[in-house]
This record gives sequence, structure tokens and C-alpha cells, in this order.
Amino acid sequence: MRIDTMLVAVDFSDTAAAAARWAIDVFAPSARVVLLHVIDPPDRPRFARDRLPPPDTFEAVAREHASLRLRELTQRLGRDDLRVEIRIGEPYEQVAAVAAEVGASMVVIGPHGDRLRPSRFLGTTADRIARTSAVPVLVVTTPRPHAPKHILVPIDDAAITPRVMDWTLALAEQFDARATLLHVWSNAVYSHVASMSYARKPSEAEAREEITKEVRDAAAAWLADLVPRDARGRIAATVAYGRAGDVALEQARDTDAELIVLGRTGAGLLKPALLGSTTDTVLHGARCPVLVITSGGDESPS
Repeated sequence: MRIDTMLVAVDFSDTAAAAARWAIDVFAPSARVVLLHVIDPPDRPRFARDRLPPPDTFEAVAREHASLRLRELTQRLGRDDLRVEIRIGEPYEQVAAVAAEVGASMVVIGPHGDRLRPSRFLGTTADRIARTSAVPVLVVTTPRPHAPKHILVPIDDAAITPRVMDWTLALAEQFDARATLLHVWSNAVYSHVASMSYARKPSEAEAREEITKEVRDAAAAWLADLVPRDARGRIAATVAYGRAGDVALEQARDTDAELIVLGRTGAGLLKPALLGSTTDTVLHGARCPVLVITSGGDESPS
């Protein structure tokens, strides 16, 4: 089990260059790397078509510019064995196509290339890639210069969970890192348990104590069963309740997580993400790299 090939999508922004460098130097230094730049032709309004160069002229100039920038980027990355691809079209569609062509084990992207924003941190193209890719996607946001030493893993009782665990265990071993499994009970589930506890206990304080114990004990036992005995020294588990995405971001900040790993089911824009809106919230709010594990393919890290 190994990351054989990484497809690194770049737009020549500083954030894209930083994402490429961290993925290549830190995350998977032994992987074969394909750098991809996608030229997205601008719309050509009918009223201005006679004033604009024809599409083939634009594409030729754009390709020449992209070739130059890619050569500069490969020199900055210090690798002379990188494969370079330039494609024209819708960026997220071209990323998917090239990933399939080269047999990519993972797609690497940076966040929004124009500026760092307090919300909606991820750009539209990166968002679409993360939501539609058939292979795992590493979104490299403000990485530390070293391998991650604490990995946060929001996790649910879903079909993709064993696959997320495989990646978590492998990455924790690869980076000699500790990992925290986070399970978040929704407010709706918590309220349902509360209604039963209130009926059994003479006071609200006693009922709340029982709720907390029941919820934590049940989830902790389930999480413990997910971790092999030989990995329990580096894998911890915690349980909380609330909105899963918001809680995950709070936990990442409070515990100084350096990588978040979560799962996503489906491979289309209309497919639901694991834990509802959790993937969206984490992708747009995280201030550390996020690895989105998909259900397609058999690739796992070594």
C-alpha cells in the first residue's frame, strides 16, 4: 500500500507553489509527481468577439506562458523528474481526467490562490475538485514546514470509516504522529437521549450527568474497537456533541492539529458528503492541510 503517483494541480499562485512543495517534500517524497496546469479559456461575449484574438491564438499564447511558469516552478521545487501537463478546459474536469490517465493515487491542491479570506477559504475550483475527485484529495492550507505530528480525524459510523482508519493508521506510523479520532453526536441525538434520561432521574443535574456518561461510554467503546491493539499507544479518541464541522474546527484549533483526515462518499457535486455538511465546513474553515478520503479506488498510503 503506497502513494505511487501524486497529481499536483497548480495555478502559479504562491499558495499553489507552497502546496506543491509541502506535498512533494514532506507528505509523499517518494511518490512520482505530475504537475498539472489547466488553462480555463475566458468567456467570449458576442459583442466583443471581433475585437478579441481567435481561440486558437489565445490558447497558443496561454500554453507558452504556462510552459514557462511550469519550468520555473520545477526549478524552484528542485526536482528534475517531474512530469508536466498542460490542459485546456474546465479545471476540475481536467484534473479528474488527468488523474485517471496517470493513475494518480492522490490529487494535491492549494486553497484560494488570490488571497487569504476569513471565510470561504477554499476557491471554487479547489472546492469542486475536493468534492468530485475519485481519488483522495490533499488540500494543503498553511502547512507547517515539517511532517504533521498531530492528526485529527472526524469520524462517523459510515461505510467509508474503515478506509479512513486505514489511512489514519498508515499516516500516523509514517509521520510518527499521534492521532485523535473525533466523534460528534448531533444535537438531535443528544436531545433524544436527554428526553429519556430526564424521565428516569429526579433532577436535571443528575440527568445531564447520565446523558454525558451514556453518550461518551457508547461512543468511546465503538471508537476503541476501531483501533488495533498495537496502535492504541498513538491513537486517542474523544467524543463531543454539536455541529460536527464546527466542533472539528474547534478541536483542530484547540489541539493544534497539523493535519485533518476525513471521509467523503460519492464522487459528484450532488452526492452527499460524509457527516452532512462536515466536509464543506472543514474544507472552508481549516487552517491546516486537509486530506479528503474517497470511497473509490484501492489506494492507501504506505
